[in-house]
Amino acid sequence: MGCVSEPTAADSNRWRAFLSRYWFLTLLVLMIPVGLWLPGGGMAIKDTGWVTPVLVGVMMGISGFTLNTGKLRSQAANLGAIGLVLLSTYGIAPLVAYGLAIGLQPEDSAHFLTAVMIMAAQASSLASALALTVLARGNQEIALIFTLLSSSLTVVLTPFILQLSVGAEVKLPVVSMILKMLQVVILPVVLGQVLRRFLWDKVQPLIGGIRLVPQLIILVFVYSGFSVATGQIQGNTEIVLRIALVSALLHAILLGWNFGISLLFRLDSGTGTALVFSGSQKTLPNGIYLWERFFGDNPIGALPLAIYHLIQLVVDTFLVPFFERRNTQD
Repeated sequence: MGCVSEPTAADSNRWRAFLSRYWFLTLLVLMIPVGLWLPGGGMAIKDTGWVTPVLVGVMMGISGFTLNTGKLRSQAANLGAIGLVLLSTYGIAPLVAYGLAIGLQPEDSAHFLTAVMIMAAQASSLASALALTVLARGNQEIALIFTLLSSSLTVVLTPFILQLSVGAEVKLPVVSMILKMLQVVILPVVLGQVLRRFLWDKVQPLIGGIRLVPQLIILVFVYSGFSVATGQIQGNTEIVLRIALVSALLHAILLGWNFGISLLFRLDSGTGTALVFSGSQKTLPNGIYLWERFFGDNPIGALPLAIYHLIQLVVDTFLVPFFERRNTQD
């Protein structure tokens, strides 16, 4: 009879090495069934109205704390990369999404195209693109600039895209959106920069734990996103599958486009990483507001926003090790 061998020290070391490298991806995958089976916590986060902005602010504050100000100034002059990310966000994404929606929409669905374009017209992600760029050791300074510019231009370009694509008249509250950006993005980054001047040397023993916080916040976003999507997914199986296909194809095309042009224009790998993540992601909070305020009669208006948000978080997180290796080699 055979015998079961005892675990060796080498086996234990391999498991420790695996968990050390892939713990985040493992937890990310686990957040999907947890969000679907236990949606109460995620719904509670959404219903508070303040938890998500606070978490985004914390991420931006940590980014500001770890940013090199000198690099931030120099990267602001990188007009080529800035132009490429804006082209992807407000040009390529809406065009591709429009074609996919027309080709994949079900018959007699008056809301499908509008729902997809609400998502496609949004700015780049407010926090996750920057956080993933940091995790992949990419150019976080240019990623922050991408985020600020993309979010600032949404008050003009998002209504323009919706007018062209579906003929919808949308007037966004410019003042309130600017104030929101100041509170959630600008002020935390500035505060992080101020604290960096006084505390950077003192917190070096803790810097690993500080850099861990954005990863934990992303896990919260994934859990909350799947929890919120659970209610809309129920009873809309065909629509959900079609929207999921549109979202997956759109995200894959944008990832390929941005990676391709980063190679074509010979961007350094760190800047290319920021372009890939920032140019292929879409923000969720502004899209939800736009749907509730201007398209409340569209019963599936939030589905593309939620599904695309989940796809971008899961897929892009799995891409982090690839870009991390690439940036480390360079």
